[in-house]
Amino acid sequence: MNILGNGRMLPSRLTIGLFLLIVCLTACASAVPPANPAPTVPYTPKPSPTSTATPTALPTLPPPTAVPSPSTPTPTPCAVPGRMEIGSYPSVTAGQMNYRIYLPPCYGLDGRTYPTLYLLGGNNHTDAIWDDLGVDEVAETGILAKQWPPLLIVLPDGGWIANNSSGGPGSYESVIMNDLIPYIEQTYCAWGDPSGRAIGGLSRGGYWALEIAFRFPDLFASAGGHSAALLDQYAWPAVNPQYTGLSQNLGDLRIYFDIGADDYVINNIRQLHLDMETAVPPIPHTWVLNEGRHEEAYWQTHIPDYLAWYSEPWPLDRTKYPTCFQ
Repeated sequence: MNILGNGRMLPSRLTIGLFLLIVCLTACASAVPPANPAPTVPYTPKPSPTSTATPTALPTLPPPTAVPSPSTPTPTPCAVPGRMEIGSYPSVTAGQMNYRIYLPPCYGLDGRTYPTLYLLGGNNHTDAIWDDLGVDEVAETGILAKQWPPLLIVLPDGGWIANNSSGGPGSYESVIMNDLIPYIEQTYCAWGDPSGRAIGGLSRGGYWALEIAFRFPDLFASAGGHSAALLDQYAWPAVNPQYTGLSQNLGDLRIYFDIGADDYVINNIRQLHLDMETAVPPIPHTWVLNEGRHEEAYWQTHIPDYLAWYSEPWPLDRTKYPTCFQ
């Protein structure tokens, strides 16, 4: 130790070194972090504010329209189509005779009988004429549409006897009344009652339909003459429709005449119409004067009219028909 002359002692080098060491330790201690530092929270920058657009209002939609359920189709009489059959029957008067018959859809399946329409052809025709004109197709369409009831349509061949006789016993009348109708009603489910029978014909067949029905009005519901050729010069008053239509008590027989204005056979049937109209009392009948001539195109055009008229008194409800015992 050095002692100054004024009595103070100068610090030695050792003392100065210790002093510096103490100062250094104190400063370093303040710079050391604590043993368990608090956890550091990472910095997450805030997103920049985004401008919020005001949504555009959607148009107001009308309420949904209810979709209708598919309509149930009108049931047809059945899935089995009608058909035309060709056959023959024995005739005491004329030998074996041919015929055709239209059987409606589901024929025979419900166990009931059917009203029956007999349609006769002209003197140059066979049993094919009404078939060729399409009567079965027209009938099928109307039956499926429920315009008229299922019915049988019988198309007989007139043959030589229809062209060479005028009426009465032993004529084509006997073939129809004694042979054909009994055969049809025994062989098929035909409604064997006068209310279930109708007869009609075109040209010469119209003559025969009226000849038969006017002589046996209580055995038929309806009779039609379509362009009826009342031209038989050999027909006597007891069989000629121009006379029997006026002299016979026709009762409730429904009668239909139609013809084309340009038909060459119009005179006699028009006269019968006038005579029935002016009779006292008038004889009920339907008279239809159409445009047309004596030809197949005329009859084909009016088949729907004929079937509608013949079917009018027959019920659509099949339960109203008698049971078939075939």
